[in-house]
Amino acid sequence: MEPIDEPASVSDEERMLRDALGDGLAGELRVLSREPFGSGALTGFEEAGAQPRYWYVDTSGRRVDAETGFVLGDPEHPEARIWLHPADPRLPALAPASFPDAAATLMARLGVSIDRPPELLVYRPGKRAMFRMRAGERETYLKIVRPAASASIVELQESLRAGGVPVPHITGWSELGIVLTETAAGVPLTSSLEELEPERLLDSIEALRQRFGGVDTGREARASLGLRQEWYLGRLDRSRWAGGASAVLLDRLDAVTALVTGPDASDLVVEPAERRTIHGDLHVGQLFVDPAEPSAITGVIDIDTAGLGDPADDEAALMGHLVASIALARESPGRAAAFRRLLDAAARRWLAPDRPDRARVAHRTAVHVLAHALSPLERGELATAEAQLGIGLEVLAGSRG
Repeated sequence: MEPIDEPASVSDEERMLRDALGDGLAGELRVLSREPFGSGALTGFEEAGAQPRYWYVDTSGRRVDAETGFVLGDPEHPEARIWLHPADPRLPALAPASFPDAAATLMARLGVSIDRPPELLVYRPGKRAMFRMRAGERETYLKIVRPAASASIVELQESLRAGGVPVPHITGWSELGIVLTETAAGVPLTSSLEELEPERLLDSIEALRQRFGGVDTGREARASLGLRQEWYLGRLDRSRWAGGASAVLLDRLDAVTALVTGPDASDLVVEPAERRTIHGDLHVGQLFVDPAEPSAITGVIDIDTAGLGDPADDEAALMGHLVASIALARESPGRAAAFRRLLDAAARRWLAPDRPDRARVAHRTAVHVLAHALSPLERGELATAEAQLGIGLEVLAGSRG
């Protein structure tokens, strides 16, 4: 089968996908996501059509227990593997959870009946997925993880709960890679943005972080984004989009890159005594608040990344996500303004010039800003990337003494 025509400049992953599928690939491709994984990356593409299809290209070089798609090169050391969602080879429970009849059977085995189709909320290929399952007014959440990780996630969540961290109750789990939880207490923070008081909310977040810090999880947190800066810098393939980029975008990208590469390495090392248990991927989408007091945290979710780490990582993650959220909410001025008020308050607190760890927080925030901007760059959404980079630079510059 002859490969179909491809644009003049495409990524290696897109070229592999086009070569592997040939005439079987009928629609235009759009990059959905790209994350570092193993010695390569895991990249998602949407194939346009009346019934869109979602393809994933894995260049990590890591083996899987069972292949569910195409393998390019030596099966023992593949150049890449390609699968069609939901046939994720690392998440074998994803496919049965994705289709209504199979999901109903799966949930019944866990003692829960559902009367509506599963709703996919989060999917990080090769790592985890989260579904909302509903019956009447009752909601439960089905987390799909790698089979080897399910027991450790349950143990982690229970240890955090015992330490006073308001994580949801676990109601069932399976070594197939399934964890079933109740809804977190309260309402999503993102549903109460315009009512919250930024400083009071940050005080509540600090109290939550102290609870995390008091729990010995016996494990390391997710690797710091600051340790993966070379991967993000390596993804800046300007040949694919620079022709349509404005001078402002290119200048902002250069400025953020300088903030990522400029600091002395010795300033970015956290002392062992400063390490404590952190969330590992803290952002507003993980937090729930009291509906009567939107600045009071009542719940936190997605704690799979928690463990011993650098507190600067949680601060930078929250600010980096807020930068991206502001840019993505440009068509909702009230929402964007609420995100911005929270971001400015966080920067005043965590990027204060006299803070001893300011260099680490600023560097990791710059890495987050760069990482978030890569997705719209690769999708050709240059205005969004330009906005994200500009907001990030404003916050990082405005906090300097």
